[in-house]
Amino acid sequence: MNKRSDLVADPVARALILVPGSVNYFYNLCGRRLADSLANLGIEAHVTTLDDCPPGEYEWCALSNISEIVVSYGDERGGLAALKSLRRRCRSMVSCSMDCVQTPWYKRVCELGFAVDADLFLDLGLADQSAWIDSAVESKYRFLFSGLTPRESRRVDNLDDGSHDRHIPWAFVGHMTESRVALVDFLVHQFDPGGFVYIPTLAPYTEIDSPHLNEQQFERVLCHTRYQMWRSHHEHFYLEPERFRTSLLTGGVPIKIVEPDLEIPADAPFGYLMISLEELRSWAATTRFSTTLQRFRSDWRRQPTLTQGIREVLIEARIAAPTRDSLAA
Repeated sequence: MNKRSDLVADPVARALILVPGSVNYFYNLCGRRLADSLANLGIEAHVTTLDDCPPGEYEWCALSNISEIVVSYGDERGGLAALKSLRRRCRSMVSCSMDCVQTPWYKRVCELGFAVDADLFLDLGLADQSAWIDSAVESKYRFLFSGLTPRESRRVDNLDDGSHDRHIPWAFVGHMTESRVALVDFLVHQFDPGGFVYIPTLAPYTEIDSPHLNEQQFERVLCHTRYQMWRSHHEHFYLEPERFRTSLLTGGVPIKIVEPDLEIPADAPFGYLMISLEELRSWAATTRFSTTLQRFRSDWRRQPTLTQGIREVLIEARIAAPTRDSLAA
């Protein structure tokens, strides 16, 4: 955690973070996590929706996630016009996403980011994806490791060592697709029948009045689960930051099921938690949960905190002054 002597930002700097408000709650959560990290740098951030955007000027504005913000606004043309107007009131504006850059929806995020003249496209994830970035986006792309906030760091410190009994061996939560149904079938019939399954049809995951599992309910399930298992609805390499982070915070281990021929970059963190279905049974037979859990926690702890990553972004935007450590780097 950063000490007060590490604070480098202008104490009167104003920050604004726009979230969708509806559609998918994890973008709202992303905005709040950014605000927590800014607070640790001495910057108070106002988290709001585009509909409720307050007046005034801001040194820094983050859009989490611009595509979902526009959808939640209800009128794409009107939403873009409102964002362009806001841009004129902000010294720096960044578009923040949590997506695989090889997907069509990431391309849409970039198109909208260019439309509102965002300075940077922040990839809030676990592995640098610059190798797959389109040349038109390359100069604006910045990888930002989705590290722990101060509050999350304290939460991980208070977790047990994983030795107590977790009565749910595995949990699968995700929208229904053919490949995911096949995975659940395998887990129930060939891995362990005692798992937890929630596999609805495609729908928004809102925070309020949602018929689906919300953040708190999902985490309650994971607190009693050893392994959170899932597979993407695409076959590109990607480490879903929210899946990994929720497992970390609830004391479990994330396992992403991938195709056998998926090429995992050598420098990618947590590659040992990406396993093909064909390997799953032999992997489980030779792997201890407590050992894997401790390795996962230790590996995450070696990564930068979210505050440290945000500080570097603010330094680039000239909203924060470089510290001695950042100059040495």
